[in-house]
Amino acid sequence: MSKFTDFIDGIVDDSKILAKAELKQLVADAKKDQSDFVRLQAENLERWTVLLADGDLTPAGYKKLVRKMEVLTQLEVIKLKVSAKASAQRLAQGIQTLVIDSLFALI
Repeated sequence: MSKFTDFIDGIVDDSKILAKAELKQLVADAKKDQSDFVRLQAENLERWTVLLADGDLTPAGYKKLVRKMEVLTQLEVIKLKVSAKASAQRLAQGIQTLVIDSLFALI
């Protein structure tokens, strides 16, 4: 298992607000996407999560990076051709739902 997966699995979520499997799947799928942009953002999210897990990034710093990623992803969706737009939109929605709304509440 990767350090990213181990960290996500280790998060205590008594209220079950974080869909851990969906978050891990979002990143795994995005890392295999045809779009360079989507792959890069998935790699960034994974790397930042590992830095957070290692204590090399504070929760506040992590949140700031992810919020900037969310804005950048939304801007990229506007620019993309229709064929690539769907995967970028899935990533943007996943970042909002799984990371900002759920993971942020737990870190």
